[in-house]
Amino acid sequence: MKKLFLCFIVLFPIGALAQNCNCLVNFDYVTSHVTDNYSGYTDKVKNNNLKEFNTFTGQLRQRALKATGTDSCYVILKTWVNYFKDHHLRVQLDWRYRKKYPEQVKQLNKLFAAKQTLRGSGEKLDSQTSIKQFNANTILIRLPSFEWSEKKIIDSLFKAHQESLKTAPNWIIDVRGNGGGTDYAFNALLPYIYANPINIKPDEYRSSKDNIALLEGNLKDPDISGQAKEFLSNVISLMKLHPNQFVNPSGKESFEIRLDSVYKFPKKVGILIDRNSASSTESFLLTAMQSKKVTVYGENSAGILDYGSYQYFDIPCVDLNLVIPIARSKRLPQYPIDNIGITPNINISAKEKDKVGFIQKRLER
Repeated sequence: MKKLFLCFIVLFPIGALAQNCNCLVNFDYVTSHVTDNYSGYTDKVKNNNLKEFNTFTGQLRQRALKATGTDSCYVILKTWVNYFKDHHLRVQLDWRYRKKYPEQVKQLNKLFAAKQTLRGSGEKLDSQTSIKQFNANTILIRLPSFEWSEKKIIDSLFKAHQESLKTAPNWIIDVRGNGGGTDYAFNALLPYIYANPINIKPDEYRSSKDNIALLEGNLKDPDISGQAKEFLSNVISLMKLHPNQFVNPSGKESFEIRLDSVYKFPKKVGILIDRNSASSTESFLLTAMQSKKVTVYGENSAGILDYGSYQYFDIPCVDLNLVIPIARSKRLPQYPIDNIGITPNINISAKEKDKVGFIQKRLER
């Protein structure tokens, strides 16, 4: 695959439509900042692959010496970042560049293998967060996103439908295509699906000067909640006490969630996932699947969860963005999710045209 990417770079024209960009400066910036700040770096660059990795990096750096356009530099940087096989770690084209050069962006995207999308079902996924009652027994909850902006929508919907949610024995939660966002977004669901104690593996954060500076910048956000501010302050303090190490703000290898009560309803919860259910959605799945009420249906999830809490770094070229995850899960190395995904309890064929109906029939037996 690495040889194939290098061929792409040879074939792609050096210098094109975009403004000039000193690719060598940007290459050195990306490689040094990923090395110093990426939470997965020491897990993925070890003695057994160090020689190969250094050769790969050196070849790309030589290409960067000759690249003069944003487009060709983007291909080089993205090729290097793709070595780590982590979708949270990425070099991406800035939105202004994408808006200005839409055809060029299409050409660039063709150079890299696009993530497969579901085929065969012919189903169009609803992009709106919603709660629908099929009958007295079954409710469908559609959650297309766990972005922070969705949290208020989800919370308000659960409040508005509180009575029906507490009386319907069967829930179907559809998180197909949900690329994640924040774990806070699904808090409203947890009391309903809870049936027994849940074990959680916390994250640990890589301490570095850059990561400390970024988190201190986040503290200045006027919209940050008091809870988030307290958490970030704790992480920053630990990082300063333990430079160039990983710090665990929870102070535990794992912790247990115990709620005071178990709701009578729902009795059965079917969660529908696909290969595009990613990141915080996978975090939700790891929590939900521990409940005796829950059965997960569909196909393996995306597998983008092991390294998170990504931050944006100010790469010199304004046409590009550099995004680096600075935390890793304490599940590692025993229980990796990246590039594997979470396996559903019951697989549903891609040829099944009505996956929600498939689950409904099983729940209402």
